[in-house]
Amino acid sequence: MKKWLGVIVAILVLAVIGMLGATYWSGAQAERWYEEALVEGSKSGNVKLSTVRYQRGLFSSQAVTRVDVAKPPEGGDSTISDPSFSIRQDIYHGPLPLAGREATGIPVQWAGAVVRATLDLDSSAWTRELAKWYGSQEPVVAILKIAFDGASDTQITMPPLALKDIEEVQSLLFSGLQGQFRVAAHSAAVQGNLTVASLEAVGKSAAASEQIKLKDLTMTINQHKGAFDLLFGESSFKVGELRAQDPATGAPFIVTNLSMTGSLSQQNPQQVAGEVLLKADRMTVDQQSGTGSLRLALHNLDGSTIEQLQQWQQKVSNNPDDPQALNELLKAVKALLHGKPELILDTQANLTQGDWQGQLTLNFQDFEHIDFLQDPSSLLAALEKGSAEVVASKKLVETVLADTIGEELQAQAEGQDQSVSEEALQSMAAIQANQQLQELAAAGFIRLEGDHYKTTARFEGGKLFVNDQEIPLMPPIDGGDHALEGEIPTEPARP
Repeated sequence: MKKWLGVIVAILVLAVIGMLGATYWSGAQAERWYEEALVEGSKSGNVKLSTVRYQRGLFSSQAVTRVDVAKPPEGGDSTISDPSFSIRQDIYHGPLPLAGREATGIPVQWAGAVVRATLDLDSSAWTRELAKWYGSQEPVVAILKIAFDGASDTQITMPPLALKDIEEVQSLLFSGLQGQFRVAAHSAAVQGNLTVASLEAVGKSAAASEQIKLKDLTMTINQHKGAFDLLFGESSFKVGELRAQDPATGAPFIVTNLSMTGSLSQQNPQQVAGEVLLKADRMTVDQQSGTGSLRLALHNLDGSTIEQLQQWQQKVSNNPDDPQALNELLKAVKALLHGKPELILDTQANLTQGDWQGQLTLNFQDFEHIDFLQDPSSLLAALEKGSAEVVASKKLVETVLADTIGEELQAQAEGQDQSVSEEALQSMAAIQANQQLQELAAAGFIRLEGDHYKTTARFEGGKLFVNDQEIPLMPPIDGGDHALEGEIPTEPARP
């Protein structure tokens, strides 16, 4: 009996020693994963992660990480002068992170480590302000479960918030935020989403209250690392409804099902292609409404050069005064143009006043020498060919042009302390708009086909054509008045 008892005790001792050894190993692994995450998170160039403090223990570790974000340009509209901040992380070591069960709420299961991350509320002015708003609640909590191979599953939450009469805000209602992200080992892939059910804010203004309401905000990401160390796949941002009100006029601005989607794919073994699509099911501005979309596509992008440009961006963010930065950028641009990239811009809208369709295609090429500082026109050497077509309903063009002219006439009248009736302004604006359209049609810049205005343009062989008529790109060199004054012809050359 004593012999069996000794064997059992020995087994238990060995198990405890093994568990302690595994926990120590997990702590060392967690620190390595943490260091790798700092390097990966700093690759964008606009954000730099650094360790303020890392204290490793047997069952858990504590870390403070500084997140340095590029400051907005001086004179901008940003209300945050310095967006940088710090994060506190409690790291619970595996293989059974028992110490973190109560803090994280994650059931005990095999894992490399579990991390609970929160804002260091004393790390910046805006985090201190956020702490005042949330009081005893933590504004943001992220729980990361890290697998033994370095893959992670992260849950992010922000609690609801209701404020009244805070500085420039009359009221604020925030439903809270929920998010979940899964990152594969070595950041080979990332999938996840963030959702906000609603956000409503009313500002303070002497004339009228600034109001904004957002519903059903969603951000999704589904990307994987592929060739050239690039992340291929798709990411999107969607808003179910956006409502705002102009503080001066009280005019409403409403958008439903607004979405922006970006994607990057491998076009062939050497090149990649990217696309951004922005669209709205319905947009209402004052008394006008309609639908619309914008698509920007880039094809034939050299993958290795895109990777070099990413590295260049990171290098410049770390050393913005590098004297070689501009030369390195120009070399990368030349390498990118060698693959003859193509840019396509498609726009379309169906508005109350009429419809609009436009397409622009530009094909680029390599160049021998461009000195855009001394001769901006030398940039045309990078353009191999291009084409554009715009078709817009007659009513839409006339209305938009008349409204623009009316605003200019109103500003002139106010500047001269003159009082002009609304009817008189509209009448003068309509007359001037009609005259300008007639002049453009006579010069050949636009054509009226049925109830639509149409304009086509193409660039090829170093020449620009509008509606099949050549437009001189350079002033004449025969010593005429245009050459002396540098004027641009107001009419295309007649065939």
